[in-house]
Amino acid sequence: MVIMNYRESFVLRLKGILLDALDVLVEETAEHIFWQCSNIQPIWREFFQWFKFDDFSYDIHSFFVAAWNRDTSSHVRTFWKTGIITLIWAIWTLRNACIFKYKIFYAKHLLQIVRVAFKEVEGSFTKIGHMSNTWSDYLILRAIDVTTRAAPPPDMINVHWWPPVSHWIKVNTDGSASGAPGKIAAGGVFRDNVGWVRGCFHYKGGTGFAFEAELLAVIMAIQIAHSRGWFALWVESDSTYIVNLLNTRSNIVPWRFIASWNKILVILQDFNIQISHIYREGNVPADIMANENMTEGWWPHEVEEIKKAVRLDMACHSHVRWKTR
Repeated sequence: MVIMNYRESFVLRLKGILLDALDVLVEETAEHIFWQCSNIQPIWREFFQWFKFDDFSYDIHSFFVAAWNRDTSSHVRTFWKTGIITLIWAIWTLRNACIFKYKIFYAKHLLQIVRVAFKEVEGSFTKIGHMSNTWSDYLILRAIDVTTRAAPPPDMINVHWWPPVSHWIKVNTDGSASGAPGKIAAGGVFRDNVGWVRGCFHYKGGTGFAFEAELLAVIMAIQIAHSRGWFALWVESDSTYIVNLLNTRSNIVPWRFIASWNKILVILQDFNIQISHIYREGNVPADIMANENMTEGWWPHEVEEIKKAVRLDMACHSHVRWKTR
């Protein structure tokens, strides 16, 4: 079946072409050509069967939104999107060939074109990602006859919190944000060379972004350390932004923190300071103190909320971080 308007059908009639097998419409629409035509829908249904997609209730525009946002592995997603684009192109090309070149409409030919596109993608693209190591992904990739690419196992990293050397104080800082932007909060925990808590804090920061919460946390930590005379200070954060900022002494910070940060840069001249990064799995006490549900304030001792996490750190507990390759 071929879709055409009256003008096209009139031209074909003048040329003596019979229209018994043609679908003649007053006005063509993208919805009908690519989606609603009775000859096209079975093709989509078979395509959807390959990819375990069983919802045909969309209009074509809603389908594209849903298809592009579909949560799949990167390997399956590559062929899913390739297939949709190729099928749209093939429908349009074959539709024009039937109208203007008098070709016969073979629905199965469209799916053959899609399979050829899959082979071209498989052969020419090296960065098509990996499948989820699931039975569902395996069945999809076998249905479209492409080579499965199993995801490599994640790397396991052991994360430890280490105490400072004698006469040094170590502060771990963290920030939290309830949105982007959202309410932000900053927290930190000071500990000595044995691992005992010498103080901890939690402060609210109004509305902002997560990196601003991290910045607020380190500003408060350095101000507190300066006021208490802890000039041999080890600052540790799970934010690479903070680590780079301190290492470079950069003053490129959000405008509302410029005055406070410039004071910190001056204060740092009085410190013997060390800066390091730790993965969030090893930064648990500071993460707890940054929780927005905490009461705001400074405590010159350990609070109950962080007691368990602090004891694990003192026992050299190994936290596991799974890192995808």
